[in-house]
Amino acid sequence: MTLLERVRGNLWLLGACRDWRTLSAMKGRTGTEREAVLPLRLRALEAPILYRSHTTDISVAWELFHQGEYECTRPWDYGTVVDCGANVGMFAAFALAQLGRRLQRYVGVEPDRAAFALLERQVEQLGIGGRSRLIHAAAWHSDGAVSFDDAGPSWGRHVSASGAQRVRALCIESILDAADLEQCDLLKLDIEGGERHVLPRIGAWGPRVRTVVAELHDGLDYAWFAALATDAGFEPFPPGRLFRLHPGAVRRYDERNPRQAERVSSSAANGNPSTR
Repeated sequence: MTLLERVRGNLWLLGACRDWRTLSAMKGRTGTEREAVLPLRLRALEAPILYRSHTTDISVAWELFHQGEYECTRPWDYGTVVDCGANVGMFAAFALAQLGRRLQRYVGVEPDRAAFALLERQVEQLGIGGRSRLIHAAAWHSDGAVSFDDAGPSWGRHVSASGAQRVRALCIESILDAADLEQCDLLKLDIEGGERHVLPRIGAWGPRVRTVVAELHDGLDYAWFAALATDAGFEPFPPGRLFRLHPGAVRRYDERNPRQAERVSSSAANGNPSTR
């Protein structure tokens, strides 16, 4: 990190943090507590964010709130958010910071047992428990069970044939059904390689998703993502064109698709402001 980057980071911290303990934690100085759950108090949120000391939770908060990896070039008007790879709920906090009371529904999908336990506490701490549906499962291409590797840092745990855990797996359609959502405004995929299995089915679940943003792993690139999205009736955007650091795609409305037209018409009749 250059001197200028450090200065900019420190200036951001002074403006973003409500107290010195939060500022110190964001700089990586978390004290002697081991695996303690502690509060981060940021000015963007009324309630504190929970994080585990001596884990990667702080680095995830830094990427979201300082680096702005999911900052959008369009208005952040995603009232219904499905967060696959929710981890401990940092993205839930970020979405709340963007929307406040306009966040209508948050759906957190997380297979890791320890992260899910804190995710449950997180949504209550943030005051969005009543607007949330949490699903202890891995996003996958089909419903069933998969092996899960829970070694290494929390953010990097993933479905793997060599994983010691067996966890529930759900396809995107089943996740939306479990959340009682006919469609969602934003589907976020950060599933550590699982996107190789989920995104090729975008043609099946795409009519129920308005916008998708994906963090790509294991050699997958924008050209691969864009080809799938385009074939499924989405307009793809490379990193920086829609979301700051990740590729995204926005569904095109197609009058020739009776299923999509029916969904849009039904949602409009029910007064759903998320339909575009």
